Amino acid sequence: MSNHLSAAEIARFHERGYLSPRRAIEEHEALACRRALEAFESGGARGNGLEARLPATDLHLLFRWAWDLVHDPRIVEPVTDVLGPDVLLWSLNWFIKEARDGKFVTWHQDATYWGLEPHDVVTAWVALSDAGPETGPMKFLPGSHRGPLHSHENTHHEDNLLSRGQRIDADLDESSAVLAPLATGEMSLHHVRLAHGSEPNRTDDRRIGLVLRYCATHVRQTHIPRDTATLVAGEDRFDHFDLMPRPEEDLGAAEVARHRDAVRRMAQAIMQ
Repeated sequence: MSNHLSAAEIARFHERGYLSPRRAIEEHEALACRRALEAFESGGARGNGLEARLPATDLHLLFRWAWDLVHDPRIVEPVTDVLGPDVLLWSLNWFIKEARDGKFVTWHQDATYWGLEPHDVVTAWVALSDAGPETGPMKFLPGSHRGPLHSHENTHHEDNLLSRGQRIDADLDESSAVLAPLATGEMSLHHVRLAHGSEPNRTDDRRIGLVLRYCATHVRQTHIPRDTATLVAGEDRFDHFDLMPRPEEDLGAAEVARHRDAVRRMAQAIMQ
């Protein structure tokens, strides 16, 4: 069975700025990934041999299961259909809403603060738990990736899951907004310029989103001199990023050091 998108799906992505839902991994695989994540969380920074400030960002640099997941052809091949054959993973992150915790995400466009240019960048959002309508799944403004990049206001709201609580500083017409619920193991793809956000989780389970940010190899990081990335498809003929190797040992000393450096650089780029 092919993992690639059809011509109609590719056209729909470019027209709307997103594609959802699509099966990424099987439900039992998603549950195994969830258990691995929660085992990492339960160990805490000290128990995992990490500094307390280091989050679960870029776990593919620390664990072989996560490395294999970000390279999974069921995820990567659809990404190559919209970005081209040569693709990097820029970062792995998580958007987790605990049961009824009130957390939300304001309308925003990632392209305004990631520093990646040109905007040949796609996020694969993989549900490791149910992301049905009551869990606060993502919502999109179709076609907004073809419009302007808006300025953003930093709210620093304690319940906003974004790094600075940033939100688009403009009056948006939300009448066309589309909710994008996902079943466990499904994913959505969305363009880096697409306006999106999400509401709180009103269920009794965690809503766990694995967020994989992919870019074409010709993309540059404009906020810092050198950023890190992982080659997941094709070849890198541009050398715009320091490429990260597969972890040889889970939570090994060399792996922890590389992870620390990569997270530091990404935070520096985003917070600029």
